Amino acid sequence: MGYTKTYKDGTTPTVAIIGAGFSGLCAAIRLQTQLNLYTYTVFEMETDIGGTWLANTYPGCACDVKSHNYAYSFEPNYDWSTSYAPQPEIWAYLRRTARKYNLYEKIQFRTEITQVIWDEGRQKWQLSFVNLNTGEKGRMEADVVFSALGPLRIPQIPKEFENFEGPKWHTARWNHNYDLTNKRVAVVGSGASGIQVVPSIVKKVKTLEYYQRTASYIVPRRNARYNAIWRWMFRNVPFFHFIYYKMLYWSSEYTVAAFSSKLQDRIPRMVMVLMAWFFRFVQIRNKELRKKLTPDYEMGCRRIVVSSNYYPALSRKNVNVHTEAITSVKGNTLTLRDGSTQEVDVLIMATGFHVQQMFPKGFMYGKDGTDVAEFLGASPTTYYGMTTTVTPNLFFLLGPNTGLGHNSILFMVETQVEYGIKAIAYMMAHNLSSIQVNHQAAQDFIDEVDHKMKGMVWSSACKSWYQNSEGRVTALWWSNCSHYWWRLRKFHPKRFIATQKI
Repeated sequence: MGYTKTYKDGTTPTVAIIGAGFSGLCAAIRLQTQLNLYTYTVFEMETDIGGTWLANTYPGCACDVKSHNYAYSFEPNYDWSTSYAPQPEIWAYLRRTARKYNLYEKIQFRTEITQVIWDEGRQKWQLSFVNLNTGEKGRMEADVVFSALGPLRIPQIPKEFENFEGPKWHTARWNHNYDLTNKRVAVVGSGASGIQVVPSIVKKVKTLEYYQRTASYIVPRRNARYNAIWRWMFRNVPFFHFIYYKMLYWSSEYTVAAFSSKLQDRIPRMVMVLMAWFFRFVQIRNKELRKKLTPDYEMGCRRIVVSSNYYPALSRKNVNVHTEAITSVKGNTLTLRDGSTQEVDVLIMATGFHVQQMFPKGFMYGKDGTDVAEFLGASPTTYYGMTTTVTPNLFFLLGPNTGLGHNSILFMVETQVEYGIKAIAYMMAHNLSSIQVNHQAAQDFIDEVDHKMKGMVWSSACKSWYQNSEGRVTALWWSNCSHYWWRLRKFHPKRFIATQKI
């Protein structure tokens, strides 16, 4: 059954898409291909598309999800070179896709959305923006907004590092003009970025001081290469790519059991824990170093990282691993809690991102003048699908309750976009100016999330970026989660409050 593609008067809604990464591009493509809707504008702060994959260009940057699962289902890439695609290939794929669908002409680059306000009287969103090149300000009125503000875009930089007097940068703002050869380098942070950076620079630096706050669980990265024969089969053998894609997807989906303490999941969980332990034991021969790199929390609480060269890199003679907290930074010297000091030439911050802070207070005001940032902070899981009860016609493409660490986030993105497409089609079919989730639907969703989270590792005492500052879990992590999100593609009008167009 096809979607309704216009209002009764033949018009289509005006749509604003904030962000031109994977999520924003997906929304734009599906508006075109499923609704034949071209009355949309994409706003992007940077000079090109790509989002996370434009910003993060540090050495060793690559995806930790299998390549063939890290592409749009409707736009497969048959030419990945390896099992885990490097950043340049992912960015090239996005640009190639954007050109195929003529998206560049719909994007306003170097344009920052500064405020988004719902106008109840006009039943529209009022967006304020500024051109970052000229400083010129403008406004746009939109019927529908897709928020595609990715979580890995705002670097988290501790204030104490501002005192460092030498060259310094965050991994998401890599300085490619500075040569690290024979330099004394400090890398702060042991998340995915730090784990990828260290092996990529360790052979060229004189010394590497590595500051680890919390050890990560590491599993092997079997990064096989796809030769010309593989690529030919993906492109020419019927259903070969589709079957391969599904096999990769479900093999990754099965690992969600590693995050559960439920009886039926204990065996696969034990297998994952033993794999990580054995991998660490084999690759690290120094007992003292192995102790530093052994996590002291339940597996899965924090993101599990895939890497086969991280432990060997930290075992090199020119690397010193520090687990004490940095207490002060003066000049080029870092002082630790135990009183030890290290003088370095360069400071590299792999200190992560403001994942929970999708946008600041005062940025978005929904119905009844509600500050959406404050609303989400007070009730972080008040979502049903993509929309909160206070934001009519707004679809969050990567908000709370969409975090993944065992499979491709693109499945979540496509699911949410399709839900938005169905909502817009419903609005046009019934001549509606707005729809918003009713309170009961939102509460039912919260209750289901809380119920499903019982017995999962994030409901224990552990702390990670999958929780907000109040300890509430903001990720959907349970068995058969893809089945659950597939259900969200079904649009149920009874769960919404609708306003008829005048």
